[in-house]
Amino acid sequence: TIASGDYPVSRPLYFYIKNAHVGKIPGILEYALAFASKKAMGEDGYLPERGLIPLSNKELLQVQKNIKSLKVLKM
Repeated sequence: TIASGDYPVSRPLYFYIKNAHVGKIPGILEYALAFASKKAMGEDGYLPERGLIPLSNKELLQVQKNIKSLKVLKM
């Protein structure tokens, strides 16, 4: 399925912010948190209405936690 990543043309959506900009660019952290909110990414959010496959609640909470802690993405 698309949600599992098994569908050949599916891919994850990455959203990056530079940690050095947090505290220097007003609202950048709040913007990232708004983008990762249930209102945006939840099952009934506006992004799934536009084609994004929503994360599970557990995955969404982890994304929110990663944003709040400014976790560095490793690929």
